[in-house]
Amino acid sequence: MFRACGGDIDRILGQTGIRHEDFENPVSEVNLSQYCEMFEVAAQQTGNHNIGLHFGKNFQPKQLGMLGYAAISSPTLAAGLRHMETYFPAHQGQTTFGLLPDDGVLWLSYQIVDPRVINRRQDAELSLGMFCNVFRAALGEDWAPLEVRFEHSAPDDGSEHERLFNAPVRFGRRTNAIAFRRKDLDAKMPDQDPYLFSVVKAFLESRNASLEDPTDFATLVRNQVKLNLGSRLPTLPEIASVLGLSCSSFQKQLRRHGLAFPDILKAARHELALHYMDDPDMSLTEIAYNLGYSEQSAFTRAFRNWTGMSPQRYRRL
Repeated sequence: MFRACGGDIDRILGQTGIRHEDFENPVSEVNLSQYCEMFEVAAQQTGNHNIGLHFGKNFQPKQLGMLGYAAISSPTLAAGLRHMETYFPAHQGQTTFGLLPDDGVLWLSYQIVDPRVINRRQDAELSLGMFCNVFRAALGEDWAPLEVRFEHSAPDDGSEHERLFNAPVRFGRRTNAIAFRRKDLDAKMPDQDPYLFSVVKAFLESRNASLEDPTDFATLVRNQVKLNLGSRLPTLPEIASVLGLSCSSFQKQLRRHGLAFPDILKAARHELALHYMDDPDMSLTEIAYNLGYSEQSAFTRAFRNWTGMSPQRYRRL
C-alpha cells in the first residue's frame, strides 16, 4: 500500500529500522514504537495523512497473525473478542484492549499506554479499522459501528473518516473505541475451526506465559469486571467463570500477581466513572446505578476519593 501511495518502502523501513522479513512471518515480532513510527513516516513521505485509515479499512483479521486466527476460528463474535482480549498481550504489549458497557451499547476500547510512543494517530486509525473487519467477518461487509472515537485531535477534514467507517466519528476523546450493539456478539463466525483454534491457543498461551506481566493480567480482569458491572457488583466466582477458571485457580492467579479482587473492583469502577462522566446526557444517578451503587451519595463519596472533587464540580471543569 505504501508503494500505491507513492512511498518508497525501502526508505520507510530503513528509517524505522524494520526489515522486510519481519512482515513475512506470522509469528515474527515488530517493536510497537517502530511499527507506529513506520506509519507516521509513511504518512509524511507520501503526503497521505489518512494512510493508517486506508490501511485499516483493507486490513483483514488473518493479517493480524495468530491473534487474528484466534478471533475468526472462534465459534461466535463474542468468543472471538474474548479471545482477542485474553491474548492481546501476546500480540502487543503496553496496550489496553477490552469491552466497556455504556447505556445499552458496548464499546471496544483500544489504547497504547507506552509513554515512549508519542505519535499514535496512524496506529489508532489502522487498528480501529481492522477491529471493524473482525466484526464484518461475522456480521457481513455492510456492518458498521454505531460511533467511532479517537483520542487524537481532529484532522483538517474528518469527513473521510465518517465515510470509511460509515458512522459518526468523534476526536479528542479519552480513548480510541468503536460502539456496537450487544446483540452483535451473538453472530456466528463463518470460519470457526476448533482444531485451528486449539493450535493457535497453544501458541498464544505460551507467548502469554513467556511475557507474563501482572499489569496485563490486572487489565484482563479489570476489563471483565467493567463488562459485567451494572446494578450490582460482579462477584469473584462470576469473574472466575467468565475467565474459564475455578475460584481457587483464579484466587491463586491473583495472589501470584500480587493483586486483590476488591482493588480491581475499585479500579474498574473508577475507570468506568470517568468514561461515563464524558457523556453529558448521562445523569449522575444513572452513572451511580451503572457502577453498582445503590445510592448516588455513595458514588459521590467514592468519586471524591478518586479525584479529590465531587462529580458535579468535575463536570463543570
